[in-house]
Amino acid sequence: MATLIITEKASQARDLRAALGARFGEILPAEGHLLRLAEPEEVNSAWKSWSCDVLKPDGLYPTRPSKEGNKPTKLKAIAAALRTCDEVILATDCDREGQLIGQEILDHVGYRGRVQRALFTAQDPKTLQQAFARLKPNAEMRPLYEAAVARQQADQIFNLSLTRTATKTLLAPGVRGVIGIGRVKTPTLAIVCLREQEIRNFRPEDYFEVVATATVAGGSFLMRCAPPAKARIKVRLRAEAIAKAAAGHQGPLSVAVDEKRQAPPRLFDLPSLQKTCGQRWGWTADKTLSVAQELYDGEGKKLITYPRA
Repeated sequence: MATLIITEKASQARDLRAALGARFGEILPAEGHLLRLAEPEEVNSAWKSWSCDVLKPDGLYPTRPSKEGNKPTKLKAIAAALRTCDEVILATDCDREGQLIGQEILDHVGYRGRVQRALFTAQDPKTLQQAFARLKPNAEMRPLYEAAVARQQADQIFNLSLTRTATKTLLAPGVRGVIGIGRVKTPTLAIVCLREQEIRNFRPEDYFEVVATATVAGGSFLMRCAPPAKARIKVRLRAEAIAKAAAGHQGPLSVAVDEKRQAPPRLFDLPSLQKTCGQRWGWTADKTLSVAQELYDGEGKKLITYPRA
């Protein structure tokens, strides 16, 4: 029985060959999405001219082979192998996008044979061998695939519809350009803009802290009255009154000790790793991801687990 294993990228294919050899079958990599959604004008010729219409077809946007880079070659190789195999094992990433990348190839080619799913979040030999020892029927992943399709179709409909509407209504006549609206980009820009407004509207204010020197049998130490921001002392006379009332005071000091248990810190995920590297070394998010990816799938390394999982 001929079996084809489809991976999401070349590094997965390379690691699977090293961990499994050829005992499960031929291994061919995709390159992310080998298919794209059709453009609006490919579905409805009237949509070629930009307007404020909602670009929602009667059904779903169909897929088209991508022409980027090596993607046509890789799709052709996988399609040829699918015509001669009896079984397929999808070994793409175990998230919804990985499920979509593998399933859309099968749907595009019209494959009707047996399909199984390998699920793994790391690519060391032991993890990969364990994943292939407990393959699941791909049908169990249908909800994950449908969630990915819903996300993809919603992005296509609303991102393009809103982009065209914003461009047509907000740009002055004769002005060339595009006002891009996106599910990720737009709220991110909104966060940046709101923060910039806070910075521009910030007005520094003077406030006062009261510091006292406490003398006890073992020596002296400083005690500081520093209320939280909302309760800061902003009037000098008030601060001076507090200092005057405390001057020369004698009496016992009370000390409260609380026992607290703190769990060990969680392992890094990608956002927390990017935040830490940015704070410590001033790295950008892209640089952190690049270094993490190199530590993960650089030749013979596997020094960290998959950074995107």
